[in-house]
Amino acid sequence: MGMVWHGVSSKRELEIIIQGIGGYSKPKLNLEQYVTDAGMVADIVWLAYLRGDVNGKRIIDPVCGTGRFSAAAALLGSTQVLCIDIDEDAARDAYRYLGELNLLGLVDIVVMDFTMPALARAMDTVFQNPPFGIWGPRGIDTKILLNSLSLSKVTYSVHKAGTENHIINVAKVCGCNVEVMLGFKLTIPFTYRHHRKPRRTVEVYVVRIQTPQPRLP
Repeated sequence: MGMVWHGVSSKRELEIIIQGIGGYSKPKLNLEQYVTDAGMVADIVWLAYLRGDVNGKRIIDPVCGTGRFSAAAALLGSTQVLCIDIDEDAARDAYRYLGELNLLGLVDIVVMDFTMPALARAMDTVFQNPPFGIWGPRGIDTKILLNSLSLSKVTYSVHKAGTENHIINVAKVCGCNVEVMLGFKLTIPFTYRHHRKPRRTVEVYVVRIQTPQPRLP
């Protein structure tokens, strides 16, 4: 598709830029705060770009963490990005990292609990890697997903392997079209005291869900 926003011309170049966005200054286990792999972010957002879901679109990153999905979307030509997190410390981290990339003119940092979103209108595309509900409230990933489906035309969402049937059923009950797209091994670096290894991997997958008629929750 040629040269794109901010001079990013390849998925590899995008990955290198995203890799420069660091981790959480104050990670919180109950929020399951782990940094999403730069390679995974680049793969997902680049594929969405090729499918017409990024360039010129309004984006929501509802559990933004340090802002990796938000940055990737902004770098590939989104006209507006809402970088949302429930945690003020994470929002400050995202503000700093996105500022270093000169992206704050395109990205709005919002502190908000996306299980109860307060948005006045729907957007075009969501990118999200929600908590799996292992250390936090059970079912939180489904709740965040349902809100994303109500607020966007297309949602790209990361989920733990083994939940495919559940997520597909959630989407179909809402009248959405769902496509299981990619499988990844999510690498989680040593972050919390219960970690015993420098890094561990978790099998995850990505779904692309189209909402026929977004509606505010």
